[in-house]
Amino acid sequence: MGWLVLAAVVVLLSILTVVAVASNYRNVAGRLSELPGVDAGGGVQTGVIAGLYALVLWSVVLSGGMLFVGDAGSSGTESYQGPGADGAEPDEATASEEYSDAELLVFFETITSHWGVNVTSTEMVDDEFVVEYADTTETDDEFTDEVGTLIGVYIDIVEGGLEAERMDVTAVDEDDGEQTHWHVESEWAAAYLEGELTVDDVYERVLETVESA
Repeated sequence: MGWLVLAAVVVLLSILTVVAVASNYRNVAGRLSELPGVDAGGGVQTGVIAGLYALVLWSVVLSGGMLFVGDAGSSGTESYQGPGADGAEPDEATASEEYSDAELLVFFETITSHWGVNVTSTEMVDDEFVVEYADTTETDDEFTDEVGTLIGVYIDIVEGGLEAERMDVTAVDEDDGEQTHWHVESEWAAAYLEGELTVDDVYERVLETVESA
């Protein structure tokens, strides 16, 4: 990702954060209220402060600028600009930073939304990160690319310090309400960041967990 594009993305996401926190969209201000200067009720001043936090957070994470792309057997379209799917080492600045769970969940929701995934809920349940999203895909390749986006962002928040054993995901088909469940273990994400697993390794393990209900 070029520096101009990176800067534009960071600014856009920071603006979205300002708007979301100021209006307390989905209680995002309440979830970030542990941060200094962020009021649980939202408001313009709170939104601006949260936007500054976001500017720093996303500048660090996105500066890695490496690709987590679709499964090698799929369409190969880019699903997320995130950690080093090309086999490069993770950015040292990114790896050294840690953030609160509230920040990381907001980051997850915002980045996945930016990449076209309609995440409807996120929460920590015991030691698991539970996610639900609206599945609008029409082909297996599109579904796989959507899974890749969620995996990529999850790897980022694991690297950012999220303490969870795994991410449990439910995809709800908007047309018929059919649910598809899958999960990714945090140890897989950690192994990927350490270079012990490849992109294909992670995809293979995740896709083996897919179940429809």
